Amino acid sequence: MQIWDLLVQAGAVPVGSEALEKFRVMIGFPKYGTDIRDRDLPQETDQKHALNFTKGCYIGQEIVERIRSRGNVHRKFQGFVLEGELPGRGTKLQADGREVGELTSISSIPTNNGDRLLALGYIRHEALERRARITYPGGEARPSEIPFSLAS
Repeated sequence: MQIWDLLVQAGAVPVGSEALEKFRVMIGFPKYGTDIRDRDLPQETDQKHALNFTKGCYIGQEIVERIRSRGNVHRKFQGFVLEGELPGRGTKLQADGREVGELTSISSIPTNNGDRLLALGYIRHEALERRARITYPGGEARPSEIPFSLAS
């Protein structure tokens, strides 16, 4: 008997990849190649658990150590609640007419009160600190903690 059949017999309910993607976005879990790309620094992605500062030489070690010793990066991985049109991946975020970030994963999540548009992406710290109104072509992106709460 296949493991699939055994799991279903034990009560597991099969779901498709679309449901798993919605769940991934809801819990704020970044996906390599989509949310974490070659140009993103580990400290920006909030994956500090994946860093090792006692290991020997590796590609990128200098910049990772420099960031650790100086203490900050200019942007961070963030959740967003979207109001407006459903944007595509890579949509740029703006505040006060300047680009301040981008959306890397977007999902329409069904709730009891209708669909809710949630996104993951990057935002510059200064836009968050000054609580700027963040927009994208077709809507507004409100920063939100991840994992998202669907209570509101």
